[in-house]
Amino acid sequence: MIKTIKILSTVLVGVSTLLVSSPTVGEILATMAPIYPKKDEYLADRVGIPFEEVSFQSVDGISLQGWFFPGEKADSPAILYAPATSKDQRSGISLVAPLQQAGYHVLLFSYRGHGNSEGSRFGFTYGAQESKDIDAAVSFLSETKGIEKIGVIGHSAGAASAILSAARNSRIGALAAVAPFPSVEEIWYANRPKILPEALFELTLRFAEFRKQFSRSQVRPQDVIDQISPRPVLLIHGSNDRRITQKQAFNLYQSANQPKCMWLVDGASHGEVRSPLLEDQIQNLISFFNEALKNTAQPNCGLIHKKL
Repeated sequence: MIKTIKILSTVLVGVSTLLVSSPTVGEILATMAPIYPKKDEYLADRVGIPFEEVSFQSVDGISLQGWFFPGEKADSPAILYAPATSKDQRSGISLVAPLQQAGYHVLLFSYRGHGNSEGSRFGFTYGAQESKDIDAAVSFLSETKGIEKIGVIGHSAGAASAILSAARNSRIGALAAVAPFPSVEEIWYANRPKILPEALFELTLRFAEFRKQFSRSQVRPQDVIDQISPRPVLLIHGSNDRRITQKQAFNLYQSANQPKCMWLVDGASHGEVRSPLLEDQIQNLISFFNEALKNTAQPNCGLIHKKL
């Protein structure tokens, strides 16, 4: 009897430990930076466009690395790409050629801890620090490259980070935010596995905040998106996005001031709304940036339905 109780106690402790630790382990694995090859030249060379390996510092002195693809004219506008969670500068390669052909400089860069940038691979903060890295990328384009007109394309957490950056950074002239979330807290709880108690999930988020030294209050795009106006915002959402609901997407859109546009893409998931959607819709995306950065007219297209 005593032996049976000991076995059951051991099993109970093991199950309890697994239940408590698994959300934290899952969060670490889900936000970990991908493995980056030591020799990355061939990755950018696949585009077939000359590029420059660049380095610049974030506000707290962390060295960030990227690729700069120059346009034909020095005074051309520039587009920078903000990657999603667990992505680095390689994730923007498919957009480089058409953007450059349309007359844009393009900057692909990696957040802290990603690619060849300095920092911990396990320190992703959902936009708190990554938005500051976007600030640094914009400063590099403006101050080092002398580029006056700058647009940003961001996906998922990269889109949320870009909203945070654009709200405080007037040098971002236009923003295309693909599948952004309204707040880290809202997206966190919307994706909670039903098997996990809410209290445990809250504890996991608090531990992530403590371990990575950020606050959820720093990552609330819905609270600041209105500050981007009068610069235009394009929000893109997939109807089959299982991470971010249509209600959350529409609330974010309604919080933005004019000029603003929204593409609701029928049949697109959270990943598909980035690829292949952006590749398929690249000319329409370019038209948005042309109006915002090259013409005097500001895009104000409202809600547009598209199909994957």
